[in-house]
Amino acid sequence: MTISIRLDTKTERVLVRMARATGRTKSAVVRDAIRRLAEQTDGKSVTGTVYDRLADVIGIVRLGPDDRASRAEEILKAQFASRRAIR
Repeated sequence: MTISIRLDTKTERVLVRMARATGRTKSAVVRDAIRRLAEQTDGKSVTGTVYDRLADVIGIVRLGPDDRASRAEEILKAQFASRRAIR
């Protein structure tokens, strides 16, 4: 099957560089990339909600106190004050 795709300049350069480095055609590099992506998804649905796609990483990062949103003004004032003190 023949298909046509449009690549931005940066992606095209990457594709050409990869093809040269591996001694393969650009088509072979693209086919390999599609196969690898299919293996990575391993039957996982690419569709679904954003939450479904991120569910395994949600909550693994602790960013500090939970009340930052309600104290945003207070926190910003403190940061600006500390910057002024440094100068």
